[in-house]
Amino acid sequence: MNTYRRFFLCVLIIIAAFPALVFSQSAGVLRDYVGLINQTYHPDIVSYFEKIKADLDKKGEVDAVKALELFLRGSTGSGFVINAGGTFYILTNYHVIAQAYRLSITFERQDGYKRVFENLKIIAADEETDLALLAFASGDRPVAGALQLLTRAVEEGEDVYSAGFPSLGVTPLWQFGRGMVSNATARFPKSLLDETLMGPFIQHTAQVDPGNSGGPLLIVQRNAPGGYVVAGVNTLSALWRQAANYAIPVNTVRPFINNAVSPKSETWRAALDKRLENFTGGLGENKAVYPHIAEFLSSACVGENAEYAITELFEKGNRTVQREFLEKFSDSVVGAMGYAVAWTIENSIRGQGAIKAAIKEVTGSNEEYTVIFTINNKDFSSLWVRDYGNWRIKTFGEVAAGNKTLLTQQEEKRKNAENIRIKEPFNVEGGYAFLFEKGSALYASLNFWQSMGVRIYFAGSDFWSVGAFGQFRGIIEKGAIAIMPYGNLGVEFQHDKALDDYKKENRDGSGLVRGFPMAFAIQGGIKFTTSKVPGLYGGAGFQYNVFTLNDNPDPMKMAVLVMAGYSF
Repeated sequence: MNTYRRFFLCVLIIIAAFPALVFSQSAGVLRDYVGLINQTYHPDIVSYFEKIKADLDKKGEVDAVKALELFLRGSTGSGFVINAGGTFYILTNYHVIAQAYRLSITFERQDGYKRVFENLKIIAADEETDLALLAFASGDRPVAGALQLLTRAVEEGEDVYSAGFPSLGVTPLWQFGRGMVSNATARFPKSLLDETLMGPFIQHTAQVDPGNSGGPLLIVQRNAPGGYVVAGVNTLSALWRQAANYAIPVNTVRPFINNAVSPKSETWRAALDKRLENFTGGLGENKAVYPHIAEFLSSACVGENAEYAITELFEKGNRTVQREFLEKFSDSVVGAMGYAVAWTIENSIRGQGAIKAAIKEVTGSNEEYTVIFTINNKDFSSLWVRDYGNWRIKTFGEVAAGNKTLLTQQEEKRKNAENIRIKEPFNVEGGYAFLFEKGSALYASLNFWQSMGVRIYFAGSDFWSVGAFGQFRGIIEKGAIAIMPYGNLGVEFQHDKALDDYKKENRDGSGLVRGFPMAFAIQGGIKFTTSKVPGLYGGAGFQYNVFTLNDNPDPMKMAVLVMAGYSF
């Protein structure tokens, strides 16, 4: 009897423990199917931020340097392996891969062993449904099987599980969570200002944190690979709600996969025509259209033209554009760069008033077409390619050509501006002056704060003058040369032996002769410099003096001068 009791007791323990054993063991096996997706940015974007990082490092901005280092590591998300038509793919969210130039996925087992698969190819991506399908590089096959999709609708109150790699600080960590379906068909507006309904989604309470995006929402099915089937793709988590997480259901996922793995090339041209129609239609809106243009830019177009575009935007864009760029930057760095590139395109095609655009010519084949637009009576050539499973702009006109010509010109302009130092607040100058009434003289001047200065003329012990003045000027820059017309008004004290002699010779009985040695001085001229000799400049000027209390029959009234100077 005791033997039977022990036997049945063991059976009961096994039965009671079985669900927990399945939970634990399946979670371990599940790691073979759910991976960490890592995206890297376009090399030109990396190069741009490396320059910024180097400058910040020189200035000792430690925190900013660390922030950039974290950014350059690339963002992460989750994805999982599925089998479609006998080929293994990775399913994830569109927003997980939206900024990527290169993609990889890492599978990590419980013992810490990792397998990394590089150079994933984007087969299809749909921003509207927030889904993306990736393919392994040729020959890569992570596991013998793949997760299967649920073949029925979920039920409210049903147990579900989340899996993925949310971040703890900056470190993605495997997380397996448990919850239940709290709303099987949730729909809600896109925003407070846009009442268009999104969904349906599966609302559930399983753990979903930043980094879980793209991971599977699972239901137990013991005979399936890993012990689970996919009920949806986790994509959203509600703010200000307790455990309200949302997954894209399989009835949305399945048609997306079918369309992605069975593409019809003859429909690509039709899709291109539709995209071009949407593109030209959006250009005619009576508002800034660069956010619209940004939606059509490829990752290569953004990466290759971002550095030039950002500089242009902050040099020539208005405050509204700059503010919107910074707001977008706080949400998506690469998205903000897309705004900048799109702004340069809009700036190049917009004349006075609305943009009037039409398609003039479309030529090409397969996954690359050249499209010529007639915009405000001017032709613009563009290259459209298949990117993220959709048609997007690779190049547009001259401002988004990706050939670095404009960036090189911009860099040369920047260097010239740095080396043209005539605008500096302090400069000293000296030279030769011809005083019409007094002959040759040496000239020297010290200018400070860009608007004031002092100067002297020295023609020997018989004549010299000291003056102070206020200055106004304008600067015209053309490439490596700058010209500065200037003018100034001041007062000048003159020591003139001729005036002293005159005063001695012409004293009357009262002993009074007007001989106050002060003049009001007006001077104007031009200065010029070149970036080839930073700080050095030359110039010429003319001065005229006005006297009010001076009986000197021969004062210094006019002078011409040539000078050389240095700005620092």
